[in-house]
Amino acid sequence: MTTMTSIRRIADGEVDALLDLITTEQADPATGIAYIGTERDELRLELEDLGDAWPGSALVVADGARLVGATVTDADPDLHRSWIHGPWVSADYWDAWARPLLEATIAACPAEVTDHEICGDVANVRMAALAAELGWRSSVPNHVFVADQAAVPGWPTDDRRVRTLRATDVQAIDPLHNAEFPNTYLPTRQLVDQSVAGDLISLVSEDDGGGFLGYASGRVQPDGAGYLDFIAITPDARGCGAGIGLLVTIARRIITLAPQHNLNLTVQDHRTPAVTLYRKLGFTLETTIVGYSSRPGH
Repeated sequence: MTTMTSIRRIADGEVDALLDLITTEQADPATGIAYIGTERDELRLELEDLGDAWPGSALVVADGARLVGATVTDADPDLHRSWIHGPWVSADYWDAWARPLLEATIAACPAEVTDHEICGDVANVRMAALAAELGWRSSVPNHVFVADQAAVPGWPTDDRRVRTLRATDVQAIDPLHNAEFPNTYLPTRQLVDQSVAGDLISLVSEDDGGGFLGYASGRVQPDGAGYLDFIAITPDARGCGAGIGLLVTIARRIITLAPQHNLNLTVQDHRTPAVTLYRKLGFTLETTIVGYSSRPGH
């Protein structure tokens, strides 16, 4: 008796099987994605943090009763964007089913969502080939660095110019945020609102006269790891120590609060001074990732 392979919504009772598939694919940088971790428990927590998208948005490739492919989609109609987790597809099924699965995932998004993104390690050459086949644009490589509490004693002390972000900082942050992080998943207003609500750990640096120098924002992830989402210094303030002062102040705070007592961050390949600074502070390179976007001009 032959089985029929098909794409469909996840069925009741298949979440454990789906997690097994994702965990298997995430274990290898050549088949995993960049949005979540590699251990079953941590990636489950990160997927659960997507809210209704997990497992409600999951599409699977099923060969009979066996799951051999999947995607999970975090879509934001207000931003007209989706972040597609996956495609995770077993090796024997990739050539036949990866593109149809990704296309079905896009078709299942709300009509307002017109821009889509996938992301993986540079080792995931099959994802790169799929994106190229679809005509998607690749981002510059982004290096993922991590530091733990063992690095902290070698850092400068907290910068006295740094304070907690306030709701009134939105106008100062907005032009810098848009310039440094165009097309970001988190617009300025959401960043400020989430910071004031306590969902993000966000700081502002200012000079003695109250002039805005820069900001940084991070969080503790569901798996207990610390993550720095954004850090930016105004052009006029660069070279005066504001950057390193802001970095070590927020990094120390996040490492203290994170159960894993570490801080993860990403930096674009061409930002050589930043890479040099992170290495000097004891950050180590964990991996290098590339994003692929359907958005023209990305």
